[in-house]
Amino acid sequence: MALSGSHVYGASKAFVKQFSYNLRCDLLGTGVRVTDLAPGIAETEFTLVRTKGDQAASDKLYRGTTPLSARDIAEQMFYIATLPAHMNINRVEVMPVRQAWQPFAIDRD
Repeated sequence: MALSGSHVYGASKAFVKQFSYNLRCDLLGTGVRVTDLAPGIAETEFTLVRTKGDQAASDKLYRGTTPLSARDIAEQMFYIATLPAHMNINRVEVMPVRQAWQPFAIDRD
């Protein structure tokens, strides 16, 4: 992701991806599965926290589009957790249809 002012955020996402791959190597043979679940834009309280409680700013982010819900993400987590014991998913990126790979490439009405 390339987004002005988001150096630490982007670095943390890259870290999580690589950490997950390496952790899976470290846990090889233990039966422990590791998955990096990377959701796209989701309407949760995180945005309200990020905007320091500014409800109008939070609402503006989602206006005119259809973001994921917390339930959408929870359903992906449930799917991953209930796979047969011999299966592992390394990484899942799940985004709304109206979002491209880049976090702020969002189709709006």
